[in-house]
Amino acid sequence: MKKILLSILLMLSALGLDAQYLETDPPPSPVQRIFWGGDLNMAFGTVTQISLSPQVGYRITNRLSAGVGIDYLFLYSEEYNFKGSIFGGNVFASFTVIKSLGDLIPFFGTDMGILIYGQFSYTNMGEFYTTLSGEEPMWIASPMLGLGFQIPIGQRSYMLLTIMYNFDESMYSIYSNPVVKISYQF
Repeated sequence: MKKILLSILLMLSALGLDAQYLETDPPPSPVQRIFWGGDLNMAFGTVTQISLSPQVGYRITNRLSAGVGIDYLFLYSEEYNFKGSIFGGNVFASFTVIKSLGDLIPFFGTDMGILIYGQFSYTNMGEFYTTLSGEEPMWIASPMLGLGFQIPIGQRSYMLLTIMYNFDESMYSIYSNPVVKISYQF
């Protein structure tokens, strides 16, 4: 809950910035439509978890973006006597439904956009489940879909808060519902 409140505070601090560069005249070149970013997560305690997910994408139109990414997760737990890595890849797409809430609700005064965000992750659970269950390494598919809130933090950069539903939440999945991610795009 504290993470969600901190995320909301970070979003509110960036509300006044403008990032509508795709609507300039002349429009951006194909190279300018490429973006990169991703997220970094860390948790320390009984279980130490460090997650790195770099992504690269392309703004196909002013509203539609797609791309690919790499997922890496390091886990350490004395309780389960485990130290190892989980890795995989993902493809994602987003469609901006509302470009600017400020245009829709004038008194709101923000450039925050709302988008539909989908991601398909394919993760090798490898060492993790082999250590715990003795089974062979396995690949887990995680199709996810939800809403995203895009907050401009510069002329060509955004903070993205996504809330998604994992349609294959099995006991092996590393994504439990709801899947909440904070990432950045530059």
